Amino acid sequence: MSLVRDNLFFYPHYPLRDFMNKNKTIGIIGFGNMGSALGLALKENGWQVNIYDKDRRRLKKKRHIVICKDSRDLIKKSPIVIIAVKPQDILPLLEETKNLISTCAPLIISIAAGVSTSFFERRVKGLKIIRVMPNLAAKKGQSVSFVSKGKFAKSGDLALAKRIFTCVGSSFTIGEVFLDKATAISGSGPGYIYYFMECLYSSAVMLGFKKDIAKKMVILTFLGAVNLIKDENTDFSDWIQKVTSKGGTTEAALGLWEKKGLKKLIRQGVNSAYSRAKELNTYKGGCKC
Repeated sequence: MSLVRDNLFFYPHYPLRDFMNKNKTIGIIGFGNMGSALGLALKENGWQVNIYDKDRRRLKKKRHIVICKDSRDLIKKSPIVIIAVKPQDILPLLEETKNLISTCAPLIISIAAGVSTSFFERRVKGLKIIRVMPNLAAKKGQSVSFVSKGKFAKSGDLALAKRIFTCVGSSFTIGEVFLDKATAISGSGPGYIYYFMECLYSSAVMLGFKKDIAKKMVILTFLGAVNLIKDENTDFSDWIQKVTSKGGTTEAALGLWEKKGLKKLIRQGVNSAYSRAKELNTYKGGCKC
């Protein structure tokens, strides 16, 4: 078998049964950026969406979405529950609802960074848990989501979770050992890109461009670069060569960054993100779990 199949995409893909047509009710606990993106996309795809967030301001004026009085009420009404709260809020949530989850036996889908399926399974016996790592592009239907199943979830549960997350972009099956690594690349990746965009933007302003022109320049440059390569199989390094003329302006900038060790710094930053994701598997609210 190939290395990719052995280590990454090793869960078999099964055709989704007729669940999607029989019962399209789903609950979302936590209605922040990711929870709201999922909720609105699922609603547009014909799902009945139940939501709850302890910050009641997030629940105002949500048409055609059922607002539940608390997390217990939501679990009672929802055969599928997406947990979209912060990692440090997972343990209190489970302590509050674990008996009800055991009774109602919903499929739980967690998008909390760094919280393993075994963390849930140790606290709720026999829990069907799917862990997913999407990213913020879900708000525009362009997320890349990596999906992994827990010990007691079935192949059909995995397929269902993947189908759910295609509502906000692309979804891929991955071994859970790689989810923290995916968090450090695709989960945190939009933040890295915005950081570099901010650097280019501030450089443009420094060179004398008006702020609105500088912002448009950076955004359109990124969009053009991505659209140029998105349907190509050529390596990134080859595209760098295509745009870099010997003795030219691009070479001047890239040469300086290479000399200063920018690539090494980026790799160190990604490793820091990965280490933090692993730490979240060990600590919740300052306590070992």
